[in-house]
Amino acid sequence: MKRIIYLLALISTSAFAQEHQKDVVTVSANYNFSEPTQYGVSLEFTKEARVDERLTSRLFNVSYGQLEYDNKYLKSTGEGFVIELGSRTYFKKGVREGFYGENFITHGQIKFDEMINGENFEGKYTFWSIFNPNIGYKIQLTKNLSLDPSVGFNWKWEVRGKGGIDNRHFDNFVFKAGAKIGYTF
Repeated sequence: MKRIIYLLALISTSAFAQEHQKDVVTVSANYNFSEPTQYGVSLEFTKEARVDERLTSRLFNVSYGQLEYDNKYLKSTGEGFVIELGSRTYFKKGVREGFYGENFITHGQIKFDEMINGENFEGKYTFWSIFNPNIGYKIQLTKNLSLDPSVGFNWKWEVRGKGGIDNRHFDNFVFKAGAKIGYTF
């Protein structure tokens, strides 16, 4: 009888035991083809969670941005920065790979300073976005190395252009596609 009670206690204990995923950080080189085009570094912070839960991550991206300004009279390429803060949720429970959805709060500032036809053209384009969703698929190439393609769009709220920049020449709603190659610690 003691053995039966002992076995039942062991079985019931194992039924309530939950396996946890540990906290991890993934550092990635990222590229986004959009308006503006971005080259940068991405940090993904994933918190500990149970195996039967969808994993969520916090993301921080810092990128160098390039944007082409083209009106009927001139064409110029500006350079600046884009900063993104967001979250990601993996669709499959308990794993940090496969399909995911993410959204970012974004701020970008691109400066133009170029000599065109002997005259100095300068200005600044600034935007914010709180609606910047992506859908992607994270592929674990090795235990620590991952490839992360994604597609999405960005709805930009533009700040009035400065200098020779007129916001009419930029789209507020832009599609984007990108990829990240990351290493997980």
